[in-house]
Amino acid sequence: MLGPTSYYFYCQVCFHPGQKAYHYLSADESLQEGDLVIVPVGANNNLQVGQVVACANYPATKVPYPLLQTKQVLRRANEAEQLDWWERQEATPEGKQPENEAEFYLKLGAQAYNRAEYELAREYYQQAVALGSSQAACNLGYIYAYGRLGQPDYEQAFYYFTQAALATNPNGSYKLGDAYFHGQFVAANMEIAFKYYRQAEIFLARDGSDDDLKADIYYRLARAYHQGLGVEANELAALDYINQAQLYSYVDEQAGRFKGAKLRQEIAQLQVEVLANLNQVHTKIALALGDITKQNDVEVIVNAANKSLLGGGGVDGAIHKAAGPQLLAECRQLNGCQTGQAKITGAYNLPNKYVIHTVGPIWNGGAHGEADLLAACYENSLRLAQKTGLKTIAFPAISTGIYRYPLEEASQIALATVQAFVKANPGAFELIKFVLFDQAALDCYYRKLGGLQVEL
Repeated sequence: MLGPTSYYFYCQVCFHPGQKAYHYLSADESLQEGDLVIVPVGANNNLQVGQVVACANYPATKVPYPLLQTKQVLRRANEAEQLDWWERQEATPEGKQPENEAEFYLKLGAQAYNRAEYELAREYYQQAVALGSSQAACNLGYIYAYGRLGQPDYEQAFYYFTQAALATNPNGSYKLGDAYFHGQFVAANMEIAFKYYRQAEIFLARDGSDDDLKADIYYRLARAYHQGLGVEANELAALDYINQAQLYSYVDEQAGRFKGAKLRQEIAQLQVEVLANLNQVHTKIALALGDITKQNDVEVIVNAANKSLLGGGGVDGAIHKAAGPQLLAECRQLNGCQTGQAKITGAYNLPNKYVIHTVGPIWNGGAHGEADLLAACYENSLRLAQKTGLKTIAFPAISTGIYRYPLEEASQIALATVQAFVKANPGAFELIKFVLFDQAALDCYYRKLGGLQVEL
C-alpha cells in the first residue's frame, strides 16, 4: 500500500532467473511469486520486464530499502511482453525458461486462476491444450468440475480429465478414479476407479513429478485394498500403501498444503483399521460337558462363589476341594466379594494357573437387578483375566445351581455378555469355554449360541 500508512507492499524483482533481485514498491497487492511485471530500471528509468520472486508487507519502520529511493512497479506485463521475456531467457542451473509455448500459456493460466480470473484462465488453458499440454487439460477439468465459471459442468470436466489421462497425466487419471469411485460424472464403478488409481500411480512413477498427488493416490489405493473395492481385499497391500501415503502426507503438511492435516487424519484412521485386522486373533467360544476342575486347556477357571469366598456347595465346593487348603487360606485374605464383582487367586492343585472368584445373584423373580448383576459377573471376570494377561478361560453356568437362576435366561445373559466383550476387545482371548454340568444345560447353550450368531 502506498502513501501514509502502517505498512508498505514490497516486491523483489529479478531480470534473469536466479540472478540478483531488486526491491520495488507496488500498489497491486495481488502480485505473487512468478508474476511478470513492468518496472523502471536505471537512471533513465527505462521500462523493463522483470519476474517477481518474493512479496511482503513491511511497516514503515522496517522497510527493506529506503522509501524515497525505491521505485514502483508500474503494471503487470501483457501477454506479448511475457512471451518475449521468456523467449529471451537462457536456461541456467538456477532457473529455466519454459520448454515450449504450451508451458508458457499453462503458466499464464495458472496465474490468472490464482487471481480468480477464471474466464481468462480458461482461455490460456485452452491455448495450452491446443499446443499439447496435458496439465492444462486437467486444470480445465477442475475449472468445470468446481463450477468456477458458474454451475459445475461435469460433462466438460470428464472430457478434459479423460484427455489428460490419455496423455499419461497422473492428475487426470486420479480425478477419473475419483469420478468412478463417487459416481460424480459417471455411474459409480469400483473396478474402473481402482484401474485409474493404479494408472495414476504408474504415471507418477514414470515421470517422478506431482509429489503433492502421491499421498492422495496412495491413500485411495490403501482404502481399495482394505475394503476390497474393485480389487480383492489384501490388508498387507493396504498397509504398504498406507506407509507411502503417510510419508507424502507429511511432505504435504510441511509444504503448507491445505489438505495435509485432514488427509493425515484419514490415513491414520485407516491404519488403525488395517492393523486391527492384521493383528486380530479370533476368539473361540467352546461348550463342554464335564467337570470344571479338570479343564487343563485353560489358564484360569471361574468359581461361582458366595460372598465370603470361603467355600460352599456345588461348583464352589468342588473347586476348593480340588485346589486344596491353600486356596481357602488365600481366600481368607481377600475380605470377601460383592455380588457381580470378581477377585483372583492362585489355582494350587488345580491344572490351571489361576482361579477367578465371582459372586452371582440369587434369583428373586428377575425384578431386582439380577440380570445386570449376572452380566457383571461375566464381564468383570473377563476384565480381570485380561488385566492379568490370560488368554484362555472357562466359566461354569453362574447362579444356575443353588441360586436358582433360570437356565434359559442365565445362558442368554452369559453368551450375550461374552459376545459383546469379544467384539469390543478383539484378540483379547483365544478361548472362552463354558463347562456345563448336564446335557440339558449343554443343549440350552447350544441353542442360544446359534441364535446369537456369536463368531467362533
